[in-house]
Amino acid sequence: MRAQRSNLVSNFGFIRDTLHASRDTIHYSPQNIIDIQPEISLYYVFREAKMKYIIAANILIIFVTGCTTRNFTNTQRTAIEQLLLSGAVDNAVAKFHIPQVAGKKTYLDFTNLKSYDIEYVKTAVRARFAQIGAILVENADQADYIAEITSGTLGTEYKSTLLGIPSLPIPGSPTPLPELALARGVEQTGIAKLFVFIHSNGKLVTADHYYGKAERDESFILWFRFQRTDDILKAWEQADNKLKAESPNN
Repeated sequence: MRAQRSNLVSNFGFIRDTLHASRDTIHYSPQNIIDIQPEISLYYVFREAKMKYIIAANILIIFVTGCTTRNFTNTQRTAIEQLLLSGAVDNAVAKFHIPQVAGKKTYLDFTNLKSYDIEYVKTAVRARFAQIGAILVENADQADYIAEITSGTLGTEYKSTLLGIPSLPIPGSPTPLPELALARGVEQTGIAKLFVFIHSNGKLVTADHYYGKAERDESFILWFRFQRTDDILKAWEQADNKLKAESPNN
């Protein structure tokens, strides 16, 4: 029995030191400490242990936390928007199959072409006419055929779906409540419509509409991301594979 009491005195030594340091005039002996109620002794033990963990956690936070700030800027139009539009143009232009212009001097008239990224559209159309065999000339009076190119549309469509609670405004506060989403999906599509009117000496040769689109979507269920369609990535990989196949090092 005395051995057990001696062990308790050793384990609860910090209680004895605390009590002896008190301003109270009462002096506690080891025997008095043993006589303290078990509930009170355990309370001091757990409180002391808790304080040690709190101090250790604060020291750890001081040494492992940090902050780095970097300024970011963005262009007015996102890369995804521009890639979707140019991809839609590429897909529309790829449908040009005009056997009439093969081997013919052809003047491309872009007077009525009004659209986003107009320089890209012009270059893509010129490259396609050259691919299908047209001989491009710089003046209309040198041409066998005149091809007028105009745009019916070149833009993007956006759709967002949310399963959860959308962001809600707080009256009197500039900061709204954040969105709480169980599932969320976004779809963005670039659409192009080009009209090609080819004539010679005032007579119709051919006139056709050409449509093209490029799509991209993203879906999130909690923190898991899914993607069904990404024409941007697909076109990127196709372009890289074509360059690799044409490289003399292969």
